[in-house]
Amino acid sequence: MISNKMRALKVIIRIVVLLGLLFLIGFFFPHEQKEQVNLATDNFPDPTGIYEQGTYYAYATSAEGLNIPLARSKSGKNYQIVGDALPALPDWAQGSIWAPHISQVGKRYLLYFSAIDKKSKKRSIGLAWANKAQGPFKAEEKRVATDNSAGGLIDPDTFQDKDGQNYLLYKNDGNAIGKTSSLWLQKLSKNGLEVTGKAERLLTNTEVANPNDNGKAGVVSTIEGPYLTKAPDGTYVLLFSGNSYVTSDYFTGYAISKKLSGPYQYQGALLTTASLKNQIVGPGGAELVQGKGSKETLLLHGWIKGVNTAESSRQLYELSFLWEEGHVPEVTK
Repeated sequence: MISNKMRALKVIIRIVVLLGLLFLIGFFFPHEQKEQVNLATDNFPDPTGIYEQGTYYAYATSAEGLNIPLARSKSGKNYQIVGDALPALPDWAQGSIWAPHISQVGKRYLLYFSAIDKKSKKRSIGLAWANKAQGPFKAEEKRVATDNSAGGLIDPDTFQDKDGQNYLLYKNDGNAIGKTSSLWLQKLSKNGLEVTGKAERLLTNTEVANPNDNGKAGVVSTIEGPYLTKAPDGTYVLLFSGNSYVTSDYFTGYAISKKLSGPYQYQGALLTTASLKNQIVGPGGAELVQGKGSKETLLLHGWIKGVNTAESSRQLYELSFLWEEGHVPEVTK
């Protein structure tokens, strides 16, 4: 008769042999790890980014007591917050900074942002500059653009056309005063300190249908967060966010035009909560970053720990990006 000790020893030997086999299988036939899409801080909304000399820099809407949180990464993944890109607001501004946008003009780095005007209580577009991407940035006292009658201006973006002319894009905050919201394009002065000429309307929320997969009919409640780029075939592609950012119905859509000033035709949703299988909730604030080897990636944010609750926040994400058919944007996780 086999003793209990012998039985226990045989069981232990079998377990050791099994673990050894599993180790060898894993060593010689490693399985592919699924890349996580969750990359940075737990609170980094409306991201904008730039690549400089081997380092990626990202900037966000005010959070964690920082006017413009600054994050840094060597790989374009696993960003770490390293400080405040804008330590002091301009004298005209109060409250939190919304949706900054970084660009480089010559040897200077320009950081556009929207802030509440102390007098009008509406948001205007401001500008800060620095000689290095990591800052610190110093705010100009003069506003770049303002329009109180349209509800204020938010969500700046810049675009440089092939002739070298720089343009400012922004949203009039119409939904804040019960009006339509549009995305606009306006020329910038050579130094980037002010807009010039007439503003061109590119797209209005009444021209954008709700995505089929969010269960809502009709047009979106608002559009915002414009980002303009030029596709390989020369088509102008306008990325933007649609619906309220405090819901999971927030999404990233796109429109196209053969002319810079439009008209732009809405093409559909690029990213929705459903299309991302809830891995990113309320995907918005999307913007391309051209990094190492001219590889383009898409920065955006999405809700974690619920949507717009005391515990929830908007996380920074990065997705691989490519063009299909010359001008159709596509992303992969």
